[in-house]
Order: sequence, then C-alpha cells, then structure tokens
Amino acid sequence: MLKVKVKLKDKKEFTVPLPYALLQAGGWVASSPLLWKYVNNTFIRKNAEENTKSFIPASIDRKEVKHLLRELKRYRGLTIVDVKDKDGTEVIVRL
Repeated sequence: MLKVKVKLKDKKEFTVPLPYALLQAGGWVASSPLLWKYVNNTFIRKNAEENTKSFIPASIDRKEVKHLLRELKRYRGLTIVDVKDKDGTEVIVRL
C-alpha cells in the first residue's frame, strides 16, 4: 500500500492510503490505447493552433506497468518522497 502523509504547519496531519489494487487500476487506465489516442489528438490540435512543437508521449505497455507494481511490493517501507517546505509543510510518500 502506498501511503501519502501530509503535515501542514497549523493544521492536523493526514494520511492518504493508496492500495495496490487502485494503483493497478490507474496503471490499466494510463496504458489504455484509447486514452493515448485521445492525448495524441489533443496535442496535435493544440500545437496546430499555436504553431509550436511539443513532445507527444508514446503509449505505456500494460505488461511493464504490471511488472513495475509487482516490484514495488517487494520494497515495502521504502520512502520515495520526503519533502519539507520552509513554511512547515511536509510530504512523505512511502511504500
């Protein structure tokens, strides 16, 4: 389970748990060919209007997302992000 902990200076600390099943569902959606077709078409239309060049991301392979999540489960307790701001805000992301 991915745990996102946020501490604010004057407020109470709160934790948002993200189960691996939810991450798998998000990975499934992110690797959807239909989603990437929509994203690519949107970038093409936007860049045609602005006459700018932009990076059009390639699609994500579902097998790779599944493999990535399987490997993340092996490293439970690992701190991925630990950020402290000058105003006292702190964000910690752990597996």
